[in-house]
Amino acid sequence: MANKVKAKTHKGLSKVIKVRKGGSIKYQPANKLHQTTNRSNASRRRRHHDSGLSGSDFKRLKTIINK
Repeated sequence: MANKVKAKTHKGLSKVIKVRKGGSIKYQPANKLHQTTNRSNASRRRRHHDSGLSGSDFKRLKTIINK
């Protein structure tokens, strides 16, 4: 009997995103933590909150997440 290969979760992606209770995905925007002195205040302020992933991106990443 042949063994089927299980799909593995992408570990790098699983450390960056969180799946919410309703199934949507949240993540922190890039360029947030350091070297922000050259950015405008508005640009830094936009990165205070977590971002949501759009539906089209979720469809593309669903096979990688395995949830």
